[in-house]
Amino acid sequence: MIHQDWDWLGDIVGRMAGLSPGREALLDLDNGIHYTYGDLNERANRLANYLAEQLTIQKGDRVAFISRNRVEMFDALFACGKLGAIFVPYNIRLSPGELIKLMANEEPKLLFYEDVFGATVRELRESLPWLQHYVLLAEAGGARKTGEVSEEGRGSEGSQVTGGNKDGDIAYAEALDYANAKPRRCRELMPEDIFLLVHTGGTTGLPKGAMISHKAVLYNQLNNILDWELNSAKTFHLLLPLFHTGGWNLLTLGILAVGGRVLLNRSFDPALTLKVITEYKPNYIFGAATMFRMMADQAEFETTDWSSVEWVMSGAAPTPVQVMEKFWQKGIKMCLGYGLTEGGPTNLCAPVKFMSLEQLKEKHASVGKPFYFTVARIVDDDGREVGEGETGELIFSGPQIFSGYWRNREETGKTLRNGWVHTGDMAEQDPEGFYRIVGRKKNMFISGGENVFPPEIETVLYQIPEVHECCVIGVPDSKWGEVGKAIVVFKPGQGLSRDELIAFLKMRLAPYKVPKYVAFVREVPKNSVGKIVAQEAFRLYGKSEDESLV
Repeated sequence: MIHQDWDWLGDIVGRMAGLSPGREALLDLDNGIHYTYGDLNERANRLANYLAEQLTIQKGDRVAFISRNRVEMFDALFACGKLGAIFVPYNIRLSPGELIKLMANEEPKLLFYEDVFGATVRELRESLPWLQHYVLLAEAGGARKTGEVSEEGRGSEGSQVTGGNKDGDIAYAEALDYANAKPRRCRELMPEDIFLLVHTGGTTGLPKGAMISHKAVLYNQLNNILDWELNSAKTFHLLLPLFHTGGWNLLTLGILAVGGRVLLNRSFDPALTLKVITEYKPNYIFGAATMFRMMADQAEFETTDWSSVEWVMSGAAPTPVQVMEKFWQKGIKMCLGYGLTEGGPTNLCAPVKFMSLEQLKEKHASVGKPFYFTVARIVDDDGREVGEGETGELIFSGPQIFSGYWRNREETGKTLRNGWVHTGDMAEQDPEGFYRIVGRKKNMFISGGENVFPPEIETVLYQIPEVHECCVIGVPDSKWGEVGKAIVVFKPGQGLSRDELIAFLKMRLAPYKVPKYVAFVREVPKNSVGKIVAQEAFRLYGKSEDESLV
């Protein structure tokens, strides 16, 4: 048998640096610093050698990160690829208690952290005495090209970043200035080895660590490149957080794999995003529905130069057609996509390169068709594939799916069965092969023997001009078993009475689908990427009564 070296799998930036080292790869908008592929590769080599030679990081060790989007996260991901280590970015919105539970299970050997999260890290130290190393990131980003003299400010504790802090943590500059910049690769790397440990949204409890292999990362990139025709001339502005699977595996790594450019800033800012579109001419905009609503609400939305943008795609949560219309009116191809951490997340998207704006409008409720390497099915409770137009659970297979949950065989068995990822989402397929998400299997409620899917009701609620955001849940009812309750946020200065809202719904929905109860609230609960969390809405507003909390 011929031995195959797979070490190139982990050397994402090194491959492109060998082809065109002077080509710009990343622009840090917060610091105005441009990084070439050669810069990123040298930074990753120095960091990888430092981690291996000074901190004894080896293949399979977990390397954790608590930070907003920064160039250091790219350094660390690429360094982990070169070492065969596992990159573990944690959601910055998690509480110290949640982080402690996750880290106790995943046992990272070191933690990189941004100084703005110093208070959180102090709590971690007390509960995780076995955690060997902490690396402090500079307040201004530690974001400099290799070899430049750092003039960054002080950390949150007031000590010079280049000298660590009072806890004796390693300063990032120390690792980045490591003398050994020789190329490094893990010769023992195999396609099924885990590259990323990315946490699920945690809508049903403590997040689970989804294991993403090098093979899965590769095929997610290939899905991006083939379906979206990525090439070296393309620029992408990263809006999603890098602790999220979409931050890495939707466009970011695909763009870098073909020699394109990524625009980076710490956190999503709608006004900044519009300014970046005009000034830096990105070709693609991918984000969550909440982000696009915030962008459309900006005064600058009307004067933004969208001429470079080939398409805008929304994922992570249903997007109201009213938001999409604001983009369509400007001639922008806006459409929907669908994916989940366990599935890739390159699962479904509108074939936007083959569709006109009018066709996208016609299919606006669809999340598209499968990516090149994704296999999709819709099945009933017995696993049998349902017919066209029939509702069933959406499941995925293909080389891009995850490898299971970290040290959680029980939950892995529930989601990953016979090579298929069971999403828990109910879907149907139209005659042209387009998929539509009907609702969440677990969120579906049964009223008088009829299945009711909240997204259908929410779609109608968003047709009410005064409604800003909404969520529909099922609550107990003595007669019908369950009935709907609408959780509604109005636009500033606007509103309707309960009777006016219900009357609107009765004109457009079957009687059993019309919510019996309504709660008017200031905001609906969301997760870290702006996705409305129905379980949390139920916890807060799951009473069988009307409520007015505005």
